[in-house]
Amino acid sequence: MRTDSQIKPSAVVAGLAIAAVCLVVALVCVDAQPTCGEPNQTGAGVLFRSGSRNPYDPSAPELMINLVPELREWNLTEIQDEIRKRAGVEMRRRELDVYYYRIGYTIAFPLPLTASPKMDDLPVGIQGITYPWYTWLSWSLEERWRLLHVAWRRLGDGAAGALLQRELAALAGWGQSCEKPGSASLATAHIAGCLALALSNREGWDSALYEKARTAAGTMLERDVTPWFEREWPAGRELAERDLQNIRVITLARSAELARVIESPMAGALEARTRDALRAWFRFRRGKPPYNEGSAYDGFLMDSLTGWLAGEPGRDALLEEGRAAFASQAAQWLHLALPGRLDAQAPLGDVEPEMPFWMSALGRLANWYGWQDSAWLVRRLPPAGMPAALLAEALERGGSPKVGAAPDPGPGEHPHAVSLRTGWDASDVLAAIGLTRTEIGHLHTDAGQVVLGWQGRFWITDPGYQQYRPGAEREFSIGVEAHNIPVIAGKALTRRTPRLAAFSRLPGRGQRVVIDLSECYEGLPAGASVEREIRLLPGEKPLVVVRDRLKNIGAGVEVQTFWQGGTHLAWAFRDGWARLSEGDHALWIGVSPGSISAAGLDRHEGSRGPLTLRDKTSLPQGNGDRYWVFACDSAGSWTPPAEEFRKLIRQW
Repeated sequence: MRTDSQIKPSAVVAGLAIAAVCLVVALVCVDAQPTCGEPNQTGAGVLFRSGSRNPYDPSAPELMINLVPELREWNLTEIQDEIRKRAGVEMRRRELDVYYYRIGYTIAFPLPLTASPKMDDLPVGIQGITYPWYTWLSWSLEERWRLLHVAWRRLGDGAAGALLQRELAALAGWGQSCEKPGSASLATAHIAGCLALALSNREGWDSALYEKARTAAGTMLERDVTPWFEREWPAGRELAERDLQNIRVITLARSAELARVIESPMAGALEARTRDALRAWFRFRRGKPPYNEGSAYDGFLMDSLTGWLAGEPGRDALLEEGRAAFASQAAQWLHLALPGRLDAQAPLGDVEPEMPFWMSALGRLANWYGWQDSAWLVRRLPPAGMPAALLAEALERGGSPKVGAAPDPGPGEHPHAVSLRTGWDASDVLAAIGLTRTEIGHLHTDAGQVVLGWQGRFWITDPGYQQYRPGAEREFSIGVEAHNIPVIAGKALTRRTPRLAAFSRLPGRGQRVVIDLSECYEGLPAGASVEREIRLLPGEKPLVVVRDRLKNIGAGVEVQTFWQGGTHLAWAFRDGWARLSEGDHALWIGVSPGSISAAGLDRHEGSRGPLTLRDKTSLPQGNGDRYWVFACDSAGSWTPPAEEFRKLIRQW
């Protein structure tokens, strides 16, 4: 997670288990002492994992929770049971062991935290920066406190309420709310949101504890937020796109929410500037190209803005003003969800599976607008994968709104991607294609990158993050071999200037997209062109076919392609084809002209999970088409579809 001056926009760090590992559920990064099947926190959510902390692979969000891929509406009993289970785990804790998945550190904090952690008592993390230890701690605390709050208020658990009150009152002993004394950042924001939630209803509180918590809230606003706000958000200045960076707006919105609840003298100014920020987001989201930070970080931003908006007196007018922008955002999350596992987003850009904030934001938008498509997805999110905020609001809404038929599967154009899909069940196929067009830090230079989802897995994947630290892992996450777009004479994409040349349905209900990548490369000969076409062809054995059309790139120039296979999938090679499997199903990979050799399979030194299939060819005249096929075989056969591929190319 990038922070303003701390972490630069090339980021992500180490972390958590995947084999038996298992999921993220909310705004947290806690880890309890694990027993298989119990919720343990990490990142922004709850993990169900076996106990050992194995290498964390951000490119496999679907492995963060061990669920059978299926589409099924949850019911309120399941929501209540999930809350009780997680709240029970929280009430048994004696300390928070926060798992900093980016850098692979686990740090313990006592409960309750009666004083703010001392930076001198924390490791360096990454040399040369002030590592944001407070951020992941605050994610852990927020998930914990929201679970205790809903157990108290909605399920009548008085012990959970008493524990919550004691821990919030203990904030009165904190001397700072983030890494830098006298300033505000993400930890300030998450603590402010929890205080706003709990202090909005005084009923049932111990009066002395309530006053302590309220004093802590006022002190934080005066000591930390006020000087930060005056410095970062000067009055009268029109907001630019750069002002929408997630940390700035999240801290602003949640501080405004708290100031409103405790009737702080700062409330008016904070509320007004938050309205300005939301309106600026409306404007830039509708721009060309549309503003975005990718699925996970858009969700991070929208969770806080919609949380603030829920209590805003002028909410209805703002919702009408922002209808088109919010609709674009909801469609992005809907159409980039993994078939059969709608809690997992396609790993394009920085996805960070521990960041399920988008689910809470989508739930609010579906409810406010009555959007059937969005509600359909929310009602099919597995409760085990939901953040505490969504569990609480689903319980409060009683399962509404009701939903109808499944949404139209596509195709869809989104700010940083294109989606082609046959449907939503595990047997359906998603081809998510990168289309980054803005210089935003959590996005990658990945136009044309293909990610393939099917049977509840991402079979062709992406590293899903940027490593902060120099070295092999950074090279793997954003280097030359990070994406499957052609690398020409050693040159990968360096510019975010793709052109969407075609985008349509095909006869027979297939879907097609063509992206012109010519301007994305530096140093190609004059008149050179690079075009990638992707077709999704439905049927008993669905196909994703990729054609790379190269013209005038130079005689004899070497062209390389690097395909990342999903973590823990098994590779095999038959008759010039590659085969991926998980025991029941297979994905065949073929290329024309040419063939695939087992010698091309390698594990990049910096990979945390995926193996890389490397391909190298040359074009004697500097021109040519290269076809790749990805054939979904539900029977898991061992015979490659060679004849079908040859026929398809002849018909192209």
